[in-house]
Amino acid sequence: MADSSISKFFEKSLKERLDVVADFSGLSQDELKIIEDATGGISYDKADSMIENAIGTFSLPLGIATNFRINDKDYLIPMVIEESSVIAAASKAAKIARIHGGFKAKSEQSYSIGQIQIVNVDVQSAIPKVIGASTEILNLANSKSNTLSKLGKGAKEVSCKDLHTDSSNMLIVELLIDVGDAMGANVTNTMCEAVAPMIEELTGGKSLLRILSNYSTKRMASASAIFDKDAVGGE
Repeated sequence: MADSSISKFFEKSLKERLDVVADFSGLSQDELKIIEDATGGISYDKADSMIENAIGTFSLPLGIATNFRINDKDYLIPMVIEESSVIAAASKAAKIARIHGGFKAKSEQSYSIGQIQIVNVDVQSAIPKVIGASTEILNLANSKSNTLSKLGKGAKEVSCKDLHTDSSNMLIVELLIDVGDAMGANVTNTMCEAVAPMIEELTGGKSLLRILSNYSTKRMASASAIFDKDAVGGE
């Protein structure tokens, strides 16, 4: 098994560091040359195709954090960062964590939540109408992403919340969407936009916000490690 605990990596020359990374990761000479020749990443033309109003590009250092063992496998962690000491601190923490086996990480299912806000509505009478039309709502939402549907993913569940505010009550309709390995923001927003008119018709209310929720309670990841107290300063 490859070992990410590399003694005095910071003292090595650039060529020596690249050789270590190549040996650890199995990089070909062509792949190694891409790193060696990189000076700014992308051309202006590429930048202009990616964002609006591009006027140039901006470079940052690429470094390697060592010592990481995650779920019993060693990793060298690439980090693009402008601040000194961060990579050194991360490598030091990973070295201390190795004493008890490194980090243990896990993730849950990859579900995003889309919300449609409905106002000017009798919430209690609207909820059963929405839930009763769940199949139709999900079918419409999934028609907006052939890719997710082909993968057996996509919108899976419809739920409702009665939200009380100082001015009025409102209905929040939530779509639970399995987005797989995608970030899923665009498809979640697209699905919310698509089903909003149907929900308006069902409830007689007016939809306002139709957007991805950043409160991602169905898309959690966690990592933990054990550190000896003496290794981090004792009492």
